[in-house]
Amino acid sequence: MLARRVLVVEDAADNLTLMKLQLEDLGYRVFAARTGRDALETARSQLPDVVISDLHLPEIDGWELLRLIREIPALASIPAIALSGSSFGPEIHEALVAGYRIHLTKPVDPEDLASAIESLAHAAG
Repeated sequence: MLARRVLVVEDAADNLTLMKLQLEDLGYRVFAARTGRDALETARSQLPDVVISDLHLPEIDGWELLRLIREIPALASIPAIALSGSSFGPEIHEALVAGYRIHLTKPVDPEDLASAIESLAHAAG
């Protein structure tokens, strides 16, 4: 099986580096972006299998980012995981309404993140 291609979007450099290394150690091919603009460019060029995005990004927040990524025809139905430091019910609800299929609260255990990726990838076919 080919390694799943995962786009991770996180504006905190240390968090992004840690998630990238942890997911690579688990066998994923990881593309990292610190801004929504970089994430859009990477999504267009790399066509990931799954998007994992912090909701609270500068300039383009995670809600808008997912909307813009899904305007790319090849990524119109890409599964996405929302990340935030909040376990606040309304924020989780907003993320799910926006199209994220899973919301995880940071810090995220790498095994939990891998399980979420796999469940979405299998559901997507």
